[in-house]
Amino acid sequence: MRNLSLAEIETLLDGQIDLRRRAGSIQPMRLPVAEQSFYDPFNRWVASAAAGVRLRLRTDSRSLRLTATQRLLAATTTPETRGAWDLYVDGALLARSFGQGGALMTADGGLTGDEAFVLAFEDLPAGDKLIELWLPQAATVGLTGLALDDGASLSPAPDLRPRILFHGSSITHCMEAEGASTGWPAVAARLAGVSHTNLGWAGSCMLSGLAARIIRDQPADAIVLKLGINVHAAGQLAARTFLDSAHAMVSIIREKHPLTPLVIASPIFSPPREEVVEGGGVSLRGMRTILADMVAVRQAAGDSTIRYLDGLSLFGPADAHLLPDDLHPNTEGYRLMGERFCALMLTGPDALVAA
Repeated sequence: MRNLSLAEIETLLDGQIDLRRRAGSIQPMRLPVAEQSFYDPFNRWVASAAAGVRLRLRTDSRSLRLTATQRLLAATTTPETRGAWDLYVDGALLARSFGQGGALMTADGGLTGDEAFVLAFEDLPAGDKLIELWLPQAATVGLTGLALDDGASLSPAPDLRPRILFHGSSITHCMEAEGASTGWPAVAARLAGVSHTNLGWAGSCMLSGLAARIIRDQPADAIVLKLGINVHAAGQLAARTFLDSAHAMVSIIREKHPLTPLVIASPIFSPPREEVVEGGGVSLRGMRTILADMVAVRQAAGDSTIRYLDGLSLFGPADAHLLPDDLHPNTEGYRLMGERFCALMLTGPDALVAA
């Protein structure tokens, strides 16, 4: 087989913010590598997980073999399996594989197993084709090798479609979904025929200036901020600071995206948190009101491309049976969210972007 160099592999990656380059491996990252020390350890880890990252290439190879190091976070909130790599050929899901090897990581950072990981696909369709291989959203992955058939053609396939950047919590990161491509941002983008970047950070969407700077500096034809749920616990932001932080995020993003369509989405339904106020914080119902009012104020101030999206329109009380832990949707719940977002925001004459 033909073994690609790391430099060649690097040209095939899409969906990451940056790359960590080590001797013998490259790791896609969803934060700037030079600023890793600015973030707390948990935020660093979830932003190192490969949500929305994929390899895109055109080739006539009938087989593909990938080697890597992988650390997969053990599932704790759902009985569904996760950690799959999804292989698309010419836009259609061809295979879902969990590969062989890789370490399993517990919430406290403990590891079991060997990080060495191998993934192989055989009997791919003949002829030239677009391959898109999605990395698992609940794992950190250091790519060490990619091999194609001897003599096979190869060219990068940059995604030139309009791009939507999503930022949010675990409910945007979608670690609980079974397949790497089954989080709701990926579902919505696929249905609409557009590209996307997933900047969902599990447990780490704090309405922060650091996140706003990343979003500000990324190419995007539309931006979606799914805000609120991570600051509910322990009342991390009171009503005044929640409003101020939301305004500050938008103002920072607008420095380089003054006219980019921007959606402010409020929390989805979570039964134990709807009316509960922790510490001096805000309930989910209160967050929805604050965010809706914030958007209205900015619209009145002249921002014509900002929109509010009520999170309950994506996932409401009638969907509660799809919340195994009363917080995170399961795979079916994420699919519904993606379909609903597409119908509400990516369809018709008022669509955020045109495919």
